[in-house]
Amino acid sequence: MKKVLTYIRSRNLVPILVIYYAVGIVGMILPVSRSLFQSLTPLSLLMSIALLFIYHEPHNRKFWVLSAIILAAGFGLEVLGVTTGLLFGAYTYGETLGLKLFHTPLMIGVNWLLLVYCSLSIVGKFIDSNYFKAIVAAALMVVYDFALEPAAIYTGMWGWEGGAVPMQNYIAWFLIGFVLNYVAARFKLVARENKIAQPLFFIQFGFFIALDIWIFAEKIWDF
Repeated sequence: MKKVLTYIRSRNLVPILVIYYAVGIVGMILPVSRSLFQSLTPLSLLMSIALLFIYHEPHNRKFWVLSAIILAAGFGLEVLGVTTGLLFGAYTYGETLGLKLFHTPLMIGVNWLLLVYCSLSIVGKFIDSNYFKAIVAAALMVVYDFALEPAAIYTGMWGWEGGAVPMQNYIAWFLIGFVLNYVAARFKLVARENKIAQPLFFIQFGFFIALDIWIFAEKIWDF
């Protein structure tokens, strides 16, 4: 197993990820393939988190426990949010993210863990203080969410009551992102450099930006 991990870590998978997400953009845009690519979204999230784990070192108990805590916290807060509307606003999940528990996709916890890990990996390059790491990483996650929201609605991940994303959502993202990133920084979730974490964040960000541009273009053409 160690030999397999060593071999994978020695490869540069970034070009493959770029191609994978570029194909995903086309698949989401074309009506004939959109439903298929929507159904592949949970698999893409699992693949992404698997790559983060493969490139992470060390795989000790602290890493797995901390990862589980962040994943569970993200999922639990989403359950609270979708049930009460108190955290993010009034919204409901579609079917794109797959299997649900308490009206909340299980993959949403994976998404929170992935974003915390990647954001912290980016800001950890130039910030030493855990407090400021958490602030900047949370701000980075909010910027990511600005790009994510239109694409998420378009692809059926979730939808908002009234159609508009409330400012409350972005405030909640920042506050939750700050707490989760602070915990992750304090207990060193990203213990060593993970060479896939930063490219993965920006590739996904570019994926959602590209979809947003297409959504905007569609509205213009329809008009």
